[in-house]
Order: sequence, then structure tokens, then C-alpha cells
Amino acid sequence: MKPRKPAPAKKKSGGGTLVGMFIGLVLGVCIAAGVVWYINKAPLPFNANVQNPEAKPAPVQPAQPMALPGKPGDPVPEKRFQFYDILPGKADAVPDKAATAPEPAKAEPAKEAAKESKAPLFLQAGSFSTAQDADNQKAKLAFMGIESAVQQVMIEDRTLYRVRIGPYFKLEELNKVRSELAKSGIEAQLSK
Repeated sequence: MKPRKPAPAKKKSGGGTLVGMFIGLVLGVCIAAGVVWYINKAPLPFNANVQNPEAKPAPVQPAQPMALPGKPGDPVPEKRFQFYDILPGKADAVPDKAATAPEPAKAEPAKEAAKESKAPLFLQAGSFSTAQDADNQKAKLAFMGIESAVQQVMIEDRTLYRVRIGPYFKLEELNKVRSELAKSGIEAQLSK
């Protein structure tokens, strides 16, 4: 007999690597699509626009269009911050007349006349050696809503800067402001 030749060995397929990469790519796309679907389907906890699916939508009412700023006839917008006008280098601010409530009429004019002063009274909220410290105190008072002025005086060859509040002609108003300052830790003294 003839000796048999051994059968040639089968070649391994070289496409195994490519098939593995293709399967991995398909699985990755499927997982990514599942994550996107889950995120879009779940309600977002921090989004204020998320509506309850059980709630019925409110009927939409036609809204009036808002007027554009600067058109003729539009009301002038109110100044939001007024403390810029009170700070140093600016004119003294005038309190709004609409913000102050009218005082009720008193039955006894004799007592009211006794509480009024003919000479203007001032509260001194501090005396400082530098203008910067006095301006800082004035700004602090402005934030509290109290109008003040810095007065420069010479005493014994020293320049002092006084922060004064007023003038007041009624002791009731003066004491009210003084107690408000005391609550904020500012000791104010009466001066004429």
C-alpha cells in the first residue's frame, strides 16, 4: 500500500477579529440607544417645566402683548436702586413722599406743640478723623434708609468729620430714628 499523505490542516478563518469588532459595535450602539431612550422617557427632577402626566393642561388664555420699552405713552420705569444718589459725590437724596404714610390727626394740639422744637435738632451718628470713615458711616446709614450728611469741622487744629442726621422738629421722629440706629449698633447723640 501506498503510504497515505496526511490531510492538509484547515486554515483558520482570519475574519474572527472583524466579526468580533462588528458585534461589539452593534452592542454598543444598542446600549447607547437604550440609555438615551431611558433618559428621555424619565421625568427630569430639576426641570421646572416638567408637568404631571395625570394633570389636565390649563386652558390657554390669549395674553395681551407686553409693550416694548421706550414707546410713547409708556410709564417711566421706577428707579430700582436709589442708594447711588445718596453716596458721596452725589446730591442728597430726597425721600419719596408716596412712601411716607400720613400721620393720623391728634386730638390734643397742646401736647403736640410741646413735643415740637422751634430750633432744628440733629442726631450725630459719629465723628471721624478721616473723610473716608465718615463716608463709610454715611453709606451704612444710606443702606438703612436714613439720610445723613458729613460736616467738616476744625477743633483745636484738628479736622473732624461729623456724620449728622436731620434736621428734626418733632422729638417723636427723632427718638424713632435714634432707636432704629441703636438696634443697628450705632450710638447717636443729640446735637443742635
